[in-house]
Amino acid sequence: MIFFSNIVLMVLSILLTLCLAEFAARHLLNPPYGDDYFEFNGTLAECDRMLGWRNKSNTVKIDETEGYVHQVVINSAGMHDREHFLKKDKDVFRILVLGDSFVEAKQVAERESSHAVIESVLNALSDSPIRYEVISAGVYMWGTEQELMYFRTAGQFYTPDLVLVFWYANDLADVLPDNLRACSGIACSAPYFAVCNGRFDTEPWFSVPGISPTMGKCSTAKKTLTSSLNYLYHHSHLYQQLAPLLLKRQSAVKLASKYSPWLENNHDEILEYAYQVTDGILTTLASEANQVGAKTAVIIVPPKDLVYYEVPYREQREMIEQIEIQYPDFRERLNHRLCNQKITTLMMAKSITVLDLQPAFVKHLQTGGDALYWDRNNHWNVRGNKMAAELIAKWLLDNQLVHISP
Repeated sequence: MIFFSNIVLMVLSILLTLCLAEFAARHLLNPPYGDDYFEFNGTLAECDRMLGWRNKSNTVKIDETEGYVHQVVINSAGMHDREHFLKKDKDVFRILVLGDSFVEAKQVAERESSHAVIESVLNALSDSPIRYEVISAGVYMWGTEQELMYFRTAGQFYTPDLVLVFWYANDLADVLPDNLRACSGIACSAPYFAVCNGRFDTEPWFSVPGISPTMGKCSTAKKTLTSSLNYLYHHSHLYQQLAPLLLKRQSAVKLASKYSPWLENNHDEILEYAYQVTDGILTTLASEANQVGAKTAVIIVPPKDLVYYEVPYREQREMIEQIEIQYPDFRERLNHRLCNQKITTLMMAKSITVLDLQPAFVKHLQTGGDALYWDRNNHWNVRGNKMAAELIAKWLLDNQLVHISP
């Protein structure tokens, strides 16, 4: 009886200590990270358990990109877009655009973003009663795993007729476990998908500080544990305070180098795994979109440095020299469109249509066209958004991915 009483007292003491520590973490300690940690500006973002992070709803910010000042308005859905009702009118053909910061397009006014221009161009070209509505679902640093989770938790309820996925090469790194950013001083981990014993697991896994991620071999017990701890992490300030220490003790899963996806004869096992996961995610997304009556297509967004390396273009020669200094065999092994080709091949095998914007962007610059990216920022400028949108709209019509008659 005394032994049992001692056990009870010990448990109560531990619980009391944890409660006091949680109180201190909530009211006496500052958040563990600055907003710029993990190279992310978290002033407009917040952690989200199912998405990793998202923009705060109904926020407004004056942004400035290389002298271009404009207002960034985030709508009630947390997107850089106007408001959209869930209910769709009968004469509306609705396109949901999923992606990262290229879809979000905070560097330009909303009316100048690619999604807004796609809508404008399609409506201008159409001579039918159909009205096109394009909905932006893009957030800075989202990967395809977050885009699938957004479709499941929100996007599908807009009943889209077409889902456009903007795919960017850094998505190969983003689909790996422990994709972290910081919002309001808190580390946010994106959910991830895993290939388990040779098969793609369609249900998400959750990263938690202190437990190594799952790759290749999976167990139901670990999945249950990490999901529970992830829920605890999002509700415990004490756990969040301990995250920096726990994360330092974990080895990161990452590609061999930033340019791995473009290097021939590259025996990067992590890269090959990233392709498997990407294939699984996009195939699952297309299947789930089909269940709500939507087709799926992929738009490959060309990276600025690879486009300018291929041209080369103006002041980017210095950047090219720096790349070659860092990677001496870069020129011999470089294929500017290698990862684009691999993604296209994977998607074509699953009957998912792909548009690679890189050839058109390169041709535009080679023939003396205006810059499509900001000078110091790696995103599209106003001209780049417009050109991308015009190419996409024409491609959608040419490939009959949008209806031109009721």
